[in-house]
Amino acid sequence: MRASSGDLIRAARGPILLIVLGLLFVAEYWGQVPFYKTWPALLIVYGLLLLLEHLVPDHRTPASDSRTPAGGSL
Repeated sequence: MRASSGDLIRAARGPILLIVLGLLFVAEYWGQVPFYKTWPALLIVYGLLLLLEHLVPDHRTPASDSRTPAGGSL
């Protein structure tokens, strides 16, 4: 079974959000920007990942029906 691109994006969503969260905490730790001003970046990244997941075409082939002859017509 091959995974589609949408499945790969869905699987990477959690790790990507955790990386962004870590970067936001590092930015706060270094005194650059307080976290309460940057947390909307998590929502933006999540929305972009959802948008990307829906824009990527699904290349899975539909399951063949055993009642349909090889020619495709009944």
